[in-house]
Amino acid sequence: MSHSKPVQTGLPTLLALSAGMFMAVLDTNIVNLALPALQRSLNASLSQLTWIVDAYALGFAGLMLSAGWLADRFGPRRMLAWGLALFVLASLLCGLAPGAQTLILFRLLQGMAAALFIPSSLGLLRHAFPHPAERARAVGLYGGLSASAAAAGPVLGGLLLGPLGWRGAFLINVPIGLAALLAIPFVVPFREASPSRGADLPGQAAGMLTLSLASYALIEGPRLPALVLLALLLAVAASGRLFWRLEHANPQAMVPPALFRHPAFAAANWVGFAIGVAYFGSLLLLSFYLQQGLGLDALHAGLAMLPLAACLIAGNVAAGRLLPSLGARRQMRGGLLLSAAGYLLLALADGHALAWSLLAMLPLALGT
Repeated sequence: MSHSKPVQTGLPTLLALSAGMFMAVLDTNIVNLALPALQRSLNASLSQLTWIVDAYALGFAGLMLSAGWLADRFGPRRMLAWGLALFVLASLLCGLAPGAQTLILFRLLQGMAAALFIPSSLGLLRHAFPHPAERARAVGLYGGLSASAAAAGPVLGGLLLGPLGWRGAFLINVPIGLAALLAIPFVVPFREASPSRGADLPGQAAGMLTLSLASYALIEGPRLPALVLLALLLAVAASGRLFWRLEHANPQAMVPPALFRHPAFAAANWVGFAIGVAYFGSLLLLSFYLQQGLGLDALHAGLAMLPLAACLIAGNVAAGRLLPSLGARRQMRGGLLLSAAGYLLLALADGHALAWSLLAMLPLALGT
């Protein structure tokens, strides 16, 4: 039984479904650019700044494990709307946060909201554009809109951080999210809820515990006594093993262990993990380097990071065209070598060499 009239799909549908991903990518770029201003305004420590970035990733990764089941249970369009509404609320709370500790809490909520709407938007994209050729164009435009957020983020962040300060990095999400929310009932087709598997609550709890402990160990590890760090690492290993055993024992596991018996799947996940750690970690350090090391203001730091965004877009476009001729393995090796060269150039950059830093960004982004 449908809960709404059929809607005509097209560009408005694509824009509404892409709004969440656009905000998520835009948020990552602007927040990294805002960190120096945020540190001065809230007197935040380096550990707190790291948590402001990583709390979002922690909330996203933890809830992503069950986001698919939630979309099946309650319906993807409803979950898209709930996720967007929560993201708008969390962004507003982040923009009004009085201190670093409350900002970390609201960033965790923001990441959980993103985990709700991103899987639902991708599922609805397939439902809204059922014909293969039409769907391929829609997926390409969906990716292009996300890439445009990466390109617009540094410059838009520089423009916003001037009049609004660091709070503008979060408040920019409010009008975008509200516009998407208002459009959903009119342009996104309804899809019935179809529960197809159990919630796997024990696996969900064990997975979130493992991710939380591992994140805490990575962020706070250098400041912990050796025995405390060792105990924490043992707890990570124990909770990870528990998660793995629970997934093996559950025929409706949310992360089927059989997937990791396929070498290509396992390798792609490990490479994706390594790239994510290196790239997003470099964004944080690069923002500080450009603003505190080279003395640039937020706007000029954003302009300096444009080559990074432009090469990231170019690399994604080129990857799709080169894949049939090069193959996945050769393309992956080439990309990793290019990225490694970029990180090496950044590591060798002189403290005041802006041109060298910009040069290093080119292979780094192309390879990523």
